[in-house]
Parts: sequence; C-alpha cells; structure tokens
Amino acid sequence: MSLINTRVQKSHAFRNRPYYGRGLNGPLLFWVLLTPSLILFIGIIFYPLFNTILLSFQSLNLADPLDNNWVGLKNYVDVLTRPTYNFWSSAGFSLLFSVVTTCVSFAIGFLFAIILNQRLRFQMLWRGLALIPWVIPYVVVAYLFFYMYNSQYGIINQLLTSINILGWHPFPQPLAWFGGDGKLAVVAVIFASIWNKFPFFTLMLLAGLQTVQQDLLDAATVDGAGMWGRFWHVIVPQLRGIIVVVTTLQFIWSLNEFTIIYSMTQGGPGNATNNIIVNIYRTGFMNQNISIAATMGTIWLIMLLLLTNFYIRVMEGKAGSQ
Repeated sequence: MSLINTRVQKSHAFRNRPYYGRGLNGPLLFWVLLTPSLILFIGIIFYPLFNTILLSFQSLNLADPLDNNWVGLKNYVDVLTRPTYNFWSSAGFSLLFSVVTTCVSFAIGFLFAIILNQRLRFQMLWRGLALIPWVIPYVVVAYLFFYMYNSQYGIINQLLTSINILGWHPFPQPLAWFGGDGKLAVVAVIFASIWNKFPFFTLMLLAGLQTVQQDLLDAATVDGAGMWGRFWHVIVPQLRGIIVVVTTLQFIWSLNEFTIIYSMTQGGPGNATNNIIVNIYRTGFMNQNISIAATMGTIWLIMLLLLTNFYIRVMEGKAGSQ
C-alpha cells in the first residue's frame, strides 16, 4: 500500500512541476519539432510570396535597381491594358495549351489504362514501360523532341517526307517546326507535353479501374450492354470522382508549364509559344523588369487560386457523396 501511495505522490509531483522542468514532454517538444518546418515554410513560400506582392506595387528594374519607387496599382493597369507586356495573349496560350494537353493526355491515358487492366502476358512489364515518359525529366523530354523535330536530321521530318501514297507526297519538303508563324511550334510543344503527361492519367485511372465492381459489369452484360454500354454506364460513373480530381490537377499543372516550352522554343518563334510562365521569366530576367514580372505573377496567382477553390469544392463534394 505504501508503494502505491509513493507512486501516486510522484505522479502528482510530476504533473505539478512547471513545463520547463519536464524536458521535451510538454509544449516545448511541440515547438522544437515544429520550428524547423515553420522556418523552411516561411523561407520558401511566405517570404517570396510577400516579396513578390510587394514588388508588384513598385518600379524595380534590374537595369537601374536604385531607381525604385512606390507606384501603387500602376503596374496592374499597365499589365492588363498595354499589349506591350503580352499578358492576355500569353494567358490565352496557357489556357489553350492546358486544355489541349489535358484532354488528349486524358484520352490516351484512359485507353492505355483499359488495355493494361486486361489480362496480358508480361503485364507488369507493360505497365512499367507505360510509365517511362512520365519519369523522364522534363528537360530530357524537351531536348529529345527538339532534336526529333529538327528540320535537317530530325526523325519526324524523315518520316513525313518518306510518306508516299500512290505517288503523292503530302510532305515533299521538311517542315520548319520552330520557324515561320509559330503554328508548328505550338503543335510541337503540345505533342511533347502530351507524351510526357499521359502516363499520369494511365497510372491514376488504372488504379481506379481496379476498384470497379465486377458484379456491376456482369449485371450489365446480362442486361445486354455491349462494350461501349459497360464503359459509359458502369465504368465512367464508378471513376467520376477520380476523373474530376486528376483532370483538375493536370489542368492546373499545365497552366504552370515552363520547362518543356522554354527548353524547346524559349517562347518563340516570336511569342507563338510564350505562355504566362515563360512570359513572366522573360519579362523579369531577360527584360530585367522585375516589378512587371511580379505583377504578372500576382495576377496569375489570383487566377490559380480561383481554380484551386474550384478543386477544393470538387474534393469536398466528392467526400460528401461518399
């Protein structure tokens, strides 16, 4: 009995001790573990974000960094109204690029997911090979396609010029993919991005196909539904949540595409492939107009926040329906 009383007294004495006397068992442990992450988070995200917004209200130019004044909303008015900064044109190309790459990548990825969901010989090998375009670094993908599109020795021009349909050559001359009015350059960067991104959809949708209830497919077959009927009325409804999430994510990521486009064309020829992220880079670091670039980035951030809000609402709706 005395032993129990001694342990109880020690327990009460420990609880009555001040927090600093408990080592790392109190709130001190919480702050010790949280502080490194907070410092990293503030240094990488909050400070650059705050500084970017602050610069958007100034007139900082790297050509004359000492001549920096507070200009208020002037930069925002200039970016939104003056065609010199090419904001709306680059935003339009970003939207076009994102919509096309997301839709086509989704279609190809869904097709591959359905094929890889079947019982195939060397199934794991084919699934692994399907992911190769996704795991290759963006810069490698960009330079790979840059040389494939080369007008003199690129394999794509070699294949196109070799087409012979009953003596008719639809492409008698090599195409200048990165010249002219830039329309072919747009096709080139979009195709490279599609090749790089479709395995993401393949992986996500293949995982979703594993969860489709076989009983529903069997019941649809008994009811007389063909392959298309089972796909449209059974598989698609079962994957609706996954489809919305992955397409929304990929759409937002494609809006921020930089590496593939800049490595292949640097936004050219002219401004043909100058999406908003490349435009911000060119304005800030090539034209040395830091404040205008910060203004573009801030406006683009607001637009992306609206898309993120839509994504969160979609996720909440999905969670509420489960």
